[in-house]
Amino acid sequence: MNKDTDSNKIFIDNFSAAQKLYEENKFLESLAAYQKLHNQNPKHISVLNNIGLIYEKLDNYKEAIRFYERCNQIHSNEVILIHNLANVYFKVGRYVDALPLLKKIINSNYQNEYNSEKLSVCLFETQTKTDTKKFIEYAISKFPKNTLLNGLLGKTLLHLNLHKDGLKYLQKSTGLIEFNNNGVKYLS
Repeated sequence: MNKDTDSNKIFIDNFSAAQKLYEENKFLESLAAYQKLHNQNPKHISVLNNIGLIYEKLDNYKEAIRFYERCNQIHSNEVILIHNLANVYFKVGRYVDALPLLKKIINSNYQNEYNSEKLSVCLFETQTKTDTKKFIEYAISKFPKNTLLNGLLGKTLLHLNLHKDGLKYLQKSTGLIEFNNNGVKYLS
């Protein structure tokens, strides 16, 4: 074996050990192991991403964002990396930052119900209600029983002064509203 092969094997063994610690929920030990690997190879995407994941597990979102942003600088089109950064932006309420990333995810094969929910919330918080309405209606066509999406569409319709339709979607969302021509009744 040559020197490069030996150092690659050591790196792989150390990476596996760090991952095992992570899987055992030994996040601080895993972080220390990944930091050593990061010092050896500061642009290794899996190391950067896993450090971000650990910081996210430790609720240190500032550091998680820093590592996820580095990942996205190196590999800007990798959907899982975009997802991780969008997710932590969403968690800390940085909806404006999460929005373009979530739009990329929605237009990929990584679309799922949870990402549709996050994008809907970001749109609701940052965009016009007309744009929000269009996307949420699209998301509901894919996930019709999703209570969060139905509730957001109800709120959006209320903002657009479409009260009857808004109440209908809020009722789907909560099951706690009953309405007819005589008025609205809140059920308990």
